[in-house]
Amino acid sequence: MNRYVEGSVFIETAWEPTPNTDLGAAIDAGGVACAYGIQEAEVGATILWAPGGDAFADRKVQWQIDGHREVELASADEAWALEETNGEEQHLWALNLLVDDVWISINATFLRDLSQAQPLVDAAIQVVR
Repeated sequence: MNRYVEGSVFIETAWEPTPNTDLGAAIDAGGVACAYGIQEAEVGATILWAPGGDAFADRKVQWQIDGHREVELASADEAWALEETNGEEQHLWALNLLVDDVWISINATFLRDLSQAQPLVDAAIQVVR
């Protein structure tokens, strides 16, 4: 994380997931969530890992409703991204990956595009391989 946001640390979080959210679905599936960054600046990332592809498949409909689009990532079996642009700047807010039947969700406040996200994607995938 320090590669993206210098001074990032693990943020101890007592997760209380709301039903029908990615966090809720991941925790319900037996997954874990971690947050890293600079809490007082509200800059960082939350990463979820959940076993099995069922939770991933169940969330796809909501991602489409929310504006996610399917993207190609060589390191993932399937990937969905939520990207926004204001004409001058592009932001990659969320990236959901299916890798070896594990759902990995990366939500960040600092990513601009898929190529910039790749080191973080690689690190998140290393956790499951």
